[in-house]
Amino acid sequence: MAKTEAPLLSFGGSGQIAKTQVYATWRGIAYARRYVIPANPNTANQQETRSVFAYLSNIWKLSSAILQGPWTTFAKGKPLTNRNAMMGQNIKVLRPGDDLTGFIGSPGANGGLPPAGMAVTASGDVVSAVFDLPALPSGWSIAAVQAVMLVDVDPHTATTFASLAGEATTTPWTVALTAPGAGSYLVSGWIKFLKPDGSTAFGPSINATVTVT
Repeated sequence: MAKTEAPLLSFGGSGQIAKTQVYATWRGIAYARRYVIPANPNTANQQETRSVFAYLSNIWKLSSAILQGPWTTFAKGKPLTNRNAMMGQNIKVLRPGDDLTGFIGSPGANGGLPPAGMAVTASGDVVSAVFDLPALPSGWSIAAVQAVMLVDVDPHTATTFASLAGEATTTPWTVALTAPGAGSYLVSGWIKFLKPDGSTAFGPSINATVTVT
């Protein structure tokens, strides 16, 4: 992507010009880039990116406000959407692997702190995530501890996209989620904070896996 230093012939540009440059806008931001044709648009890396992209797109479509909240706050004021932020960060960490170990439930926003710890256990079909809280900055308070649970699948070949999400707003800071069946699950948990100025912050998520029998 190139940065335009001066107007193109004293007016804006759109589309490709002489197969040398491409001018366009994205979310109201004008940009220019070199015109390129991919040498091989179907490499192994590109296939991996497409498969993880499709998985995350379906996860987002079915996700709740709890999962979307941190990404909405993270994307505020940036030239990207909450969906693009979530998918962009998660493609990077999930593409090389065959499970959801690196899944990012919350990227952190407005200076939020990560949990000091999160213990995840299963009793029957109920999965409990017990949070340890960090020391809070002066004037901060805990709005909620939040967690999302996904079936721990290979994101390249997954056919299961539903997620479960929940939160707790009081002690003992435990989120309980009911698994839809036996199997391995990935739990991603984070903290939602209320800052002294009334704004909301989210801490980065931490993960744990659990087996439901």
